[in-house]
Amino acid sequence: MNRAAVRDVLVFVLLVTLGVVGRWAQPTWNFTPLAAIAAMAGFYFRSWLPAVLVPATTLAVSDLCLRSHDSLAVQVSVHVMMLLPLLLGRLAARNEGWRRAACWVATGVVPATAFFVVTNFAVWAFQGHYPMTLAGLAECYAAAVPFYRTMLAGDVAYVSALVATLYAAQQIELRSAEPRALAS
Repeated sequence: MNRAAVRDVLVFVLLVTLGVVGRWAQPTWNFTPLAAIAAMAGFYFRSWLPAVLVPATTLAVSDLCLRSHDSLAVQVSVHVMMLLPLLLGRLAARNEGWRRAACWVATGVVPATAFFVVTNFAVWAFQGHYPMTLAGLAECYAAAVPFYRTMLAGDVAYVSALVATLYAAQQIELRSAEPRALAS
């Protein structure tokens, strides 16, 4: 296995491990690294397969020890919503400078907001906890606001930490390449 393949496997395992441990040990409900690791997978992996497998594997493994969703539709909405940060990570990879920075800022905010809207609509529509009226939908969203706040805080914190780690790793890699370039 060449050096790049080893690094890819290591990054995959690290992202999945961070995601699983972060979901299992979340200090408060929904404060997890899931969106951040999905975004980083989209940014890092050139191929779609490993990029999609990072959040899919993380969800599959971590769901083994977490309370299951009350309906398949809600579970599907949760899993599908993890594609949005992956797409934002892909977008960040295709841009440079302020555009890349804007993608990372969006990754801290947009996935939590979209997740809130889509998954709580699914809860309202498929779980039967709320009346099937506009008032019931509003009640469902109102009940979910505390979870949205913690998810938003988690996304911002974890995206910031992973982007800072990525930047530091890139700087270390550049500096370690300089002596070899000067020696040749």
